[in-house]
Amino acid sequence: MKKIFLYLAILSMGIFYRQALNAQEKAFQGTFAECQTQAKKDNKLILIDLYFVGCIPCAQMDKEVFPDANVIKELNKNYLLYKTDVMKEMDGKKLARKYGAPGFPTFVVVNPDGQTILIESGFFSVNRLIALLQEAKQRDNAQQYLAFNKTLDNPYPAAYSERFIKTGEKHDFAELESYLDQQEDLFNETAILANSVTGFTKYNNWAYNNLPKLINMYGGNLLRNKITNIAKARSKEFGNRQQLDSLHNMFKYIRPTFTDRLWDVFLPSFITNYYTGSKDARSYLALIDQYKLYPTWDERSNALGPVIIDQSNNSTILQAIRSQYLEQQQPLDIVDNYRLALLHYYLQEYDNAAKSIAIVLNTSTSPYFSPNKNEFLALQKAIEKKDNTLFKAKDIKKNIPVKLS
Repeated sequence: MKKIFLYLAILSMGIFYRQALNAQEKAFQGTFAECQTQAKKDNKLILIDLYFVGCIPCAQMDKEVFPDANVIKELNKNYLLYKTDVMKEMDGKKLARKYGAPGFPTFVVVNPDGQTILIESGFFSVNRLIALLQEAKQRDNAQQYLAFNKTLDNPYPAAYSERFIKTGEKHDFAELESYLDQQEDLFNETAILANSVTGFTKYNNWAYNNLPKLINMYGGNLLRNKITNIAKARSKEFGNRQQLDSLHNMFKYIRPTFTDRLWDVFLPSFITNYYTGSKDARSYLALIDQYKLYPTWDERSNALGPVIIDQSNNSTILQAIRSQYLEQQQPLDIVDNYRLALLHYYLQEYDNAAKSIAIVLNTSTSPYFSPNKNEFLALQKAIEKKDNTLFKAKDIKKNIPVKLS
């Protein structure tokens, strides 16, 4: 009897394991039109997964996220999963074109009638994907739909269509400016899609000025790349003009364009651009703290690196930054000690600088040592000569592994 129970337990575990590993096989097999027909019969939403072979986030989701038991449960309850390759399959190409997929994977949720509920791009962890699926279901229950129509074959301008369909025809994106100039209604679907892939100043400004309405109509995903580029440029302009209030106001205005995760990703670049324009290290350090930009010391140290070099003559800022290195509870690595040596050097505290650079030169096993050995030796010589104008430092970055989750 015990053997039977053991056999059944192993069998059930094996079935569950195979189900988890083969979650991809549970995707609907057939055309998108056939998937829509089945969704109507089953009264389920469709989760469209736009991917391509070679897409690293796509592959990682297939390996780690879609096989998860909780994801499978959520999908089985309310969804048909439709996976389509945007490089090889015509349905994939047309769906990517329709939704202006700005990156991959791109996920689109539609209801059985073809109304678009939600669109997002990028890697989604298990919890984030489940939350996305649940949010889409809630929106469907509330009949909150985006403004996309129900067809895949709209009259797209050739330059835009070629971006996704790839027939081999050559079309310059410059063609899209005249196309947009001819539109009576810039809020129509094909005009918005054409605008989303271009960088014409006139239409960038139009999109930015109409952002709340556009997000309400089409969601934030479609225009996120455009708004990111606009925000980077404006951040630098605000820095040039020392307009910190304008920066904060812009953040509030564009925030709905981004998911929580992507806001954390892009916000540091906006604030860095503001500093690039302003060179106001005091406000930069305050912004880092205010928005809690760098949750780990390695990230924060990398952000402080260029400031140390830029502010080499600003003793107040250098002392403030140095205190952060000296207060660290964890051991400083070779890059940190290099930066600390620079701080002592710029502050003309040469004995302390000599001690820090000695630690650097005694860390020859570090992967950062060999590529930067001459840099370290040059700093040591400048310290020995006690002249803080001799050394032209370069910003050495720590390599921080990227986690898709």
